[in-house]
Amino acid sequence: MKTDPRVCIVGAGPAGLALARACVRHGVAFDVFERHSDVGGIWDQNNPGSPIYDSAHFISSKTLSNFVDFPMPDNYPDYPSNKQILNYLRSFAAAYGLYQHIIFNMEVTRADLEGRTWKVTLSSGETRDYCALVCATGTNWIPNLPDYPGTFAGEFRHAMSYRKRTEFLGKRVLVIGGGNSACDIASDAASVADHTSISLRRGYHFVPKHMFGVPADVFASSGPHLPMWLQQRIFAAILKALTGDLTRFGLQKPDHKLFESHPILNTQILHHLAHGRLRARPDVERFDGKSVRFTDGSSEDFDLVLFATGYRWDIPFVDR
Repeated sequence: MKTDPRVCIVGAGPAGLALARACVRHGVAFDVFERHSDVGGIWDQNNPGSPIYDSAHFISSKTLSNFVDFPMPDNYPDYPSNKQILNYLRSFAAAYGLYQHIIFNMEVTRADLEGRTWKVTLSSGETRDYCALVCATGTNWIPNLPDYPGTFAGEFRHAMSYRKRTEFLGKRVLVIGGGNSACDIASDAASVADHTSISLRRGYHFVPKHMFGVPADVFASSGPHLPMWLQQRIFAAILKALTGDLTRFGLQKPDHKLFESHPILNTQILHHLAHGRLRARPDVERFDGKSVRFTDGSSEDFDLVLFATGYRWDIPFVDR
């Protein structure tokens, strides 16, 4: 190739670091560009735009979530906190000498493929040529906000702006969304807010973080490898025995089989639902001032509506 056989990696989060180590191991020349001042990606709360809130933990266990050949410390809990994950990522980067390959405080503003060469323009104004481009920029940076009829007169936010549960003190809070973050945040709100509801468009499968004394993913991986249809039947039966019929809490019955969609790994939300600190609601129909009308015809007033409705994926520096 006429171009210097060097790879450009954009982002020094978990994926960028994994690829950087692979390049080191295989003797591939590369540069990593990171717009923040250190590694960690979204797990660094000081990284502008990070959606990580104070109570965020891994939803998979440390046993099955580590980099190959680099286990998490023995003194980490089953489900490490965001700060422990960040420390782990930085330890990984230091252990494999990755810091020397990373250019910090440098953003890639444009990348154009010309023939077999990537012309990469940096925020410094410099342009460099690469034989390959890898975008390890993550997916949780651009909030996705659904469009509901009407106008809400109270506080209106996306989950990416949320940091700590004291933000809910003295408020009537509605969390919209059915992902793991939505359930985490609703649980935070339920512990301090005057009232908390969570609005779900459909039913989900809720998996306890521990099953029979071990993390749920460890339990699932320790058994024989079964066909998916059999796994679904066995685990559905186990969940029913452990948690019972969740429609008694006002949750909707799942419209899909277990593992056909990402399950919710959260035990706290069931605790708060069982104790009346949290109320399950169906989808929102419309807003009207501070009143929120739901698809079952009910309505209620709220001070704060927080959308935990995910993110839009985009790579703004590459032409679509």
